[in-house]
Amino acid sequence: MNVTERTLTISKAQAGLPRLCNSGQSYLITNRDQPTAVLLPIADYEALIETLDLLANPKAMQAIQAAKAGRLSYKDLDLSDENLGL
Repeated sequence: MNVTERTLTISKAQAGLPRLCNSGQSYLITNRDQPTAVLLPIADYEALIETLDLLANPKAMQAIQAAKAGRLSYKDLDLSDENLGL
């Protein structure tokens, strides 16, 4: 379900804020029919921030691009090594 399918006015969001916060759903908040805010569950927010951090990391992006292009090889991990043998 898309967040825009759960749209509330500011006044309705204010009146139901505790219920909305506990619902685990995302909501688009509007003011005079214009989008003004989004209410996100904390897990969704943290995932979004983690994704932004990865996208801003040049080395991570190079690794993602190499993986997509099939240029990475699999490595056996050494679970007894704190760095996993990498």
